[in-house]
Amino acid sequence: MNAIDRQQLQLMLEAAKIKPRIRRDLRFVPEEINDWGDRDFIAITNRSSSEGVLVVLSEAQYIVPFRLQRRKPNAHGRIEAIICDICMTWQRGAHSAVISFQRDKSSVSFLCCADLLCSLHVRDKTAQAALSRAQLRESITVDDRVGRLKARLAKIIKSAI
Repeated sequence: MNAIDRQQLQLMLEAAKIKPRIRRDLRFVPEEINDWGDRDFIAITNRSSSEGVLVVLSEAQYIVPFRLQRRKPNAHGRIEAIICDICMTWQRGAHSAVISFQRDKSSVSFLCCADLLCSLHVRDKTAQAALSRAQLRESITVDDRVGRLKARLAKIIKSAI
């Protein structure tokens, strides 16, 4: 993914007809992102990380608003571990969330990594990636994981728009 600055983001948000309230609340600091080349998408959230936009710049450009909700403990006070629907990374309960996309009068939701750093997880650039590979005993190559991420991301975006 190529780096984008604040002005480019604002133009893309306006073109995508993202609600002004969401645009106003987004916290985007491009200077904090030093690994643009390793990103297949970027999630830009508000301060509470409860809402944001998913920016996918590939062959086509997609900017999709979403809601992000941390998973709640079950009756025993535990949050179950999950496998992210986007990147297939195993995440401990505290590191998991549910991402929801509004479609007309309904919504579609997926389990996901709470940090939404799926692109870095599949490239083994995070501690969660190493833990996930051990838990899942997955031995496919990084290129295969990146390909899988892109295919799953395309399906998720298609279901979200």
